[in-house]
Amino acid sequence: MERSLFFLSSEILLPRINFPLFSPPLMNDKPQVLSLQEEKKKFRFSMKLDIRWSDMDEMRHVNNAVYLTYFEQARVYYFHEACQWNWNEIGAILANAHVDYLKPVVFPNPTYVFVRTSRLGSKSFETQYMITSIVNGVEELTTKGYTTMVLFDYKTNKSVVMPHYLRERLKSYEPLEI
Repeated sequence: MERSLFFLSSEILLPRINFPLFSPPLMNDKPQVLSLQEEKKKFRFSMKLDIRWSDMDEMRHVNNAVYLTYFEQARVYYFHEACQWNWNEIGAILANAHVDYLKPVVFPNPTYVFVRTSRLGSKSFETQYMITSIVNGVEELTTKGYTTMVLFDYKTNKSVVMPHYLRERLKSYEPLEI
């Protein structure tokens, strides 16, 4: 079920975003609980994250601002593997980012990021992320998030329609229907 969130700004109710996977259940909804292993099956791509000492703050866990860098790093590797994206031909700009911090990520726990394309629009797409860490031998979900990217032509300084070949490569790479 897809829900819209709204925010109040200067007494005008403005639509914010639609996000099906990470929204809280409505009062009458029964929350669907998936195990971490079931969630991981939704993601074909994963990679180990190298947690740098400088990523941590004085609370000795990864600083909240660093997670978007982790998402970006994983996204670049994901698109290279999934569709051999030629960034010189067509670009993409970040339009929206959302992060749910569930548990802290701490050095030196082995940490992994999972990436998948969850929605394809005509000029934009949504990418979902999941970060896990192994703590005392048990893998734990630490972070969930998503970004919305807009395809962009830097020569004309305008958004562009997603090329058919790129759409087909992403659809054929993903284990789930997008």
